[in-house]
Amino acid sequence: MKQDYRNHNYLIFLALLFLGDMFLVYQSFLISYNTRFFWISLTNIFPPIKGIPNISTYKQFFYLAVPFWATAFVLMGFYKRNFESDLDELVTIVKGSILSTILMMAITFVYRGFEYSRFFIGINWIVSTVLLFIWHEIIKNTYKSISNRTHNALIIGNANEIDFIKKTLKKNPHIRPFFLFEYNNQDNLFNFISQKNIEEVFVVNSLFTTKELAIISDKCEEMQISLKIVPDLLQLKFGELVIDQSLGIPVFSLKSPSLVGLNFFYKRIFDIFLSIIFLSLVSIPLAFVAFFIKIDSKGTILYSHKRMGYKSKTFHFYKFRTMVIDADILLEKIKHLTERKGPVFKMKNDPRITKFGKFLRKYSIDEIPQIINVLLGDMSLVGPRPQVLWEAQAYDDFAKRRLSVLPGVTGLWQVSGRASLSYEEMIELDIYYLENWSLGLDLKIIFKTFPAIFSKKGAY
Repeated sequence: MKQDYRNHNYLIFLALLFLGDMFLVYQSFLISYNTRFFWISLTNIFPPIKGIPNISTYKQFFYLAVPFWATAFVLMGFYKRNFESDLDELVTIVKGSILSTILMMAITFVYRGFEYSRFFIGINWIVSTVLLFIWHEIIKNTYKSISNRTHNALIIGNANEIDFIKKTLKKNPHIRPFFLFEYNNQDNLFNFISQKNIEEVFVVNSLFTTKELAIISDKCEEMQISLKIVPDLLQLKFGELVIDQSLGIPVFSLKSPSLVGLNFFYKRIFDIFLSIIFLSLVSIPLAFVAFFIKIDSKGTILYSHKRMGYKSKTFHFYKFRTMVIDADILLEKIKHLTERKGPVFKMKNDPRITKFGKFLRKYSIDEIPQIINVLLGDMSLVGPRPQVLWEAQAYDDFAKRRLSVLPGVTGLWQVSGRASLSYEEMIELDIYYLENWSLGLDLKIIFKTFPAIFSKKGAY
């Protein structure tokens, strides 16, 4: 079958990827050895104290370390089925090379026959990371260009379900889609498949009985056509589906949010590291901001307000004050003037905002003190925005899912239109984030936050 042929190609691709990884690890050893003991030594900056060791000793070290490198690569997901984005691939490789380097250092402590250079190990980590990332990008894009030839696909479902699939298929330009909004009989369906030279069929299971799906599956197998069954929209709405075969039969289950376990730990370390670096860089400009807030209007420099966050817990949310001191009292008088649908308040010309506060909001400078919340563990750098209590109390069950992760200083909807988005669009973007989180996605959002700020789109 065509599907089997593609699987065969993918196995060849994985084997090539693995062999290339091992070859590049070996090359990184050689490059690191020459860099440490020859190129750097020539500068006399870090001369080797015990002289230049024989390269054969380091080659023996490499052969000893190879199984540990291979194991680390498998554990970090170097060879999983789904392709990752460039930044996610980089994060995966960095984690894999860090684990490999830690294992290498453990070997040097256990093996007392020779003292290996720690400087060499550090150089090897950098060189191997760069080489592996370049290799993975080359082989991944080459495989995509070879395997993703344009082919015809048939999508069968009702109008709403097909519209959802259409949006997804836009990310796959190699698929030329045809659509059927109803299923009459088997003969008409497969005549259409033959006439249009269909190679792949997507069916929404809510449109068919079990018997009909079995007949279509058998016929597709006979015609060597790939059949893919799409869960109905109700299943898609509440989370990503995974197949559980632990009971001996395949059943659908809902995937938990991505930010649990080790992923939560990785994200927390990432948040603390970047927050400390950022605050050290902007501490002096922030002192000037505090000064101008104080002379612009009466009140405190920081504004503290109760917000709902992780697992519906409330916390004190910090911002630079941009409003008059009785802003919360005035809100009750103007709440009916909100310019956004849904249980949120947003008003373009909010009378409560001070003159300097308008400038701070335009460039989102008022959000910077939320770094304090990040360091305290109440928030993350990236995530759904923390909501005021009265807004969060109006959440339906779908919207409440955004409370299953730490709220963020920035997020997907902040880089996708900010205040110009509808309430429904905001919720959908937040749910997508918690179901598809990765460190690479966090980096993308952070990189896109600065252009979004300076564009001033939707900022008020």
